[in-house]
Amino acid sequence: MHTLTPIIHQGRVAAIVVAGQAVIRTSLSEADARFVQAMCLYALQLADEGRTDQYTDADAEGYARVALRGR
Repeated sequence: MHTLTPIIHQGRVAAIVVAGQAVIRTSLSEADARFVQAMCLYALQLADEGRTDQYTDADAEGYARVALRGR
C-alpha cells in the first residue's frame, strides 16, 4: 500500500503525494505553485528512500526555501 502525504501550505492542503506522484491544486498562484512543487519534491525524495514517516511540512518548507533561493 502507498503512503498518502498531504502537503500543507498556508494552512490548506495544497497537494497530495502518493505512489511517486504529486497532485497539486490548480488554484495556486505561480509563486505558491513553485513553492508547493519544491515541497512535493522533498516528500517524493523521502518516499523514494522509504522515509515517508519522517516528512514534516516545516522541513519541506525549509527545503523549498533553499531550493528556490537561486531563482
